[in-house]
Amino acid sequence: MRLLLLPVLGLLAGCAGHVADYVGPREGIIEPELVRYGLNLRQSNCIAARLTEALNPRQLRMFERGLSSVRQGYFEPERLTVRDFLHVASSIGDDAVGLAAVRAAASCDATPELIARRETPVVIVPPPRPAAWLNLGAAPTGQAIAIDASTLEQEGSTRTAWFRLTDPAPAPPTGNIYKLQIDCAGRTINSRERRRLGANGEVAEAREYPDNPMPVEGGTVMEIAFLSLCG
Repeated sequence: MRLLLLPVLGLLAGCAGHVADYVGPREGIIEPELVRYGLNLRQSNCIAARLTEALNPRQLRMFERGLSSVRQGYFEPERLTVRDFLHVASSIGDDAVGLAAVRAAASCDATPELIARRETPVVIVPPPRPAAWLNLGAAPTGQAIAIDASTLEQEGSTRTAWFRLTDPAPAPPTGNIYKLQIDCAGRTINSRERRRLGANGEVAEAREYPDNPMPVEGGTVMEIAFLSLCG
């Protein structure tokens, strides 16, 4: 009987770490890495609290490992910034992690554009680096929407970022991306600009739209965008 118990005990021991990933304590997992990404103490505490509420221990540890592995900035090689933080979140392979990071940055006054504005009065043009696209979900029509998390801007209750819409198959991709301005308090979305990207990501065509905020319609990708950034 003892010999039969040994494999069972070994199996239980092997599963313990896996179970602990889901039921272990969440506090203190992610916060030590946040200050490396250009966040001040208040922002780090705030984002850590939001992520701790939104993610389970396994997701937090997975995110922490991703953050700790980065030694050089993707966008500014000499330092790590909140853009790198959001890029890592979008690259984890778990959309819940990416979405939680975007929401935390927006609610804690830690969006890339807001931090850049505080650091220098000079207008900073985003460097030509790969976008950090994060899928937000699909509407009942089958149309899906994704956000480039590295472009997220915040001013008061307004969130602005570049989004990509994908129509159901077999519709071919258009290459279009849209700059949407979302008013969380007013529950409106304002499409400010459309760009068509070429095969290498270059801007092949650009068109600005007049100011025209529209109410968020239920069951659409616009509602998904609104709930993702304002929920």
